Amino acid sequence: AHFEGLSITYCPVEQPCAISGDPSQIKQVFMNLGINGVEAMNGNGPIEITLVKAPGWFEVRFDDAGPGMKPDQVAHIFEPFYTTKESGVGMGLAICLRIVTAHDGTIRVTSREGGGTRMVVRLPAAKREE
Repeated sequence: AHFEGLSITYCPVEQPCAISGDPSQIKQVFMNLGINGVEAMNGNGPIEITLVKAPGWFEVRFDDAGPGMKPDQVAHIFEPFYTTKESGVGMGLAICLRIVTAHDGTIRVTSREGGGTRMVVRLPAAKREE
């Protein structure tokens, strides 16, 4: 793979974001979304990862500058065995959906054909222990 033109920008928030859940599963979701963005751009282009925090939840947004997807692709993107890649089994986003849902969160995609894709994971913040 060619990554010479890849740039990743991370836009964090000042306060830490804590969730209740399995760190390795959440890491798997974020790695999968990042890798999908890199692959969509053939390793050449910008990815911006933005953390947004609000009372009771936070979002992690992955924006890539890939070719985007058609509406019919977006409609099926989280289904098992659906893929837009030449090599792939189509389980990555289905697994991401299962993990995020198990953590009482949501995952959604917005894409413009020819204009990039945004994947958004929203997770509830951990309840503070008194």
